[in-house]
Amino acid sequence: MTTSDALIVERDKAWGEGLFSPLSWAAYITWAAIAVDALDLAALRAGVAHEWYGAAALLMFIVFFATCSRLERHAANSRMHVLLVLLQAGASLAATWFLGSGIVAILLVIVAAQLIAMLPLWTAIAWLALFNGLLALIWSQITGLPNVLLTLLPIMGFQAFAAMTGLYAVKAERAREALLLVNGELLATRELLSESTRNEERLRLSRELHDVAGHKLTALKLNLARLARDPELGTRDEVAVSTRLASELLEDIRAVVGEMRRHDGVDLSAALNALAKSLPGVRVEIEIDPDTRLTAMENAETLLRCAQEALTNALRHGSPTRIDVHYRRRDDSIELRVEDNGTRGSSIRFGNGLNGMRERLEAIGGVLAVDAAPRGGVVLTAVVPA
Repeated sequence: MTTSDALIVERDKAWGEGLFSPLSWAAYITWAAIAVDALDLAALRAGVAHEWYGAAALLMFIVFFATCSRLERHAANSRMHVLLVLLQAGASLAATWFLGSGIVAILLVIVAAQLIAMLPLWTAIAWLALFNGLLALIWSQITGLPNVLLTLLPIMGFQAFAAMTGLYAVKAERAREALLLVNGELLATRELLSESTRNEERLRLSRELHDVAGHKLTALKLNLARLARDPELGTRDEVAVSTRLASELLEDIRAVVGEMRRHDGVDLSAALNALAKSLPGVRVEIEIDPDTRLTAMENAETLLRCAQEALTNALRHGSPTRIDVHYRRRDDSIELRVEDNGTRGSSIRFGNGLNGMRERLEAIGGVLAVDAAPRGGVVLTAVVPA
C-alpha cells in the first residue's frame, strides 16, 4: 500500500466517526425515548391522522440528523449542513404540533448544539429565538398562554447549556486541527532538512571517491603499466593480476559515483507526505514522478512552502473532500500542482499568502498560476527551475 492509499483508508474511517460517534448515539437514544413517550400506539393502530403526521415528523427528524452526521466528517458544504439542521427544527415543531406533547420540544436541544457549531454565534441565537417563539405559539394553542413561559424556560436553559457545550467543543476541535497543521509543517520541514543533509552527504562521498580514490587508482594503474614494460617484471602474473584488479576497482568506483550522482538533489516525497498526513478530514492523493529532484535547496524549500500554503488555503476556504497533489519533472523545470474539489467564490483573489508565494517563486525564476479547477475547487500550479 502506498502512502497515498494509507491516507485514503485512514480518512475513509471518518464516515463511521460522524454517523456512529458517541454524541450521535446520545441523540439517537434521546430521540427514541421521546418517540416512545410521545407516540400513542392505540391511536396509530386506529389510524388517527394527526398521530401519523406526528410520527412522520419524528421520523423525518432522525433522518435529517443522521444525514447531517453522515456529511459532517466529509467536510460537506456548510449550507447543506445548516439546511438539514433547520429541517430538524421544523420536524420537531411539526411533531410537537401534531402530537400535542411537550416532551418533543427536547429535540430542539439537539438542534441548538448543532446550530451553534455551524453558524456565527448571534445568527445561531436568532434562529433559536425564532424556533422558541414558534414553540411558544404552538404550546399556547395546546395548553394555554399562562403555562407557556414556565414550560419554555427549562427547555431554553437546556438549549443554552447544549449550545455552549457545542461551542466549546468546536473551539477545541479547531484548536486540535490547527495543532495538527502546525505539527505537519514541522514534520515536513524536518524531512526537508534530513533530505538536504542526506543529499550533502551523498555529494561529499561521491566527490571523495572520485577525487581521492579515483585519482590514486589511476596513479596505481600508470605505475603498474610501467612495471609491465620492464623485461624482468612484465612477464610475471602478479603484475598482470594487479593491473586487472586496479582497472576493475576503478570501474567499480566510477559506477558507484555515477549511481550516487544519479540521486543528487533534494527529494520532496517525504516532506509532502508529512504535510498530507496532517490534514484533518480530507482525502489526499499524492502522485510523485520517480527521480523528481531539485538541485537547489532554496527551490525545494520554496516548493514545499507553496504546497503548504495551497493545502491550508483549500481547507480554510473550500471545504474540499479530496485534494490531489502532483509533483513531476517537465523538461528543465519541476512542477507542483495542487487541485481540490471544494467550493470557490465568484473570483479567485490573491491575499497575503498567495502574493507571498508568487514573490518567492519569482525570486528563484519560478512562476505561479491559480485557476478554477474542473471539479469545482481551485488548482494551483507552481513551477521552478530544476
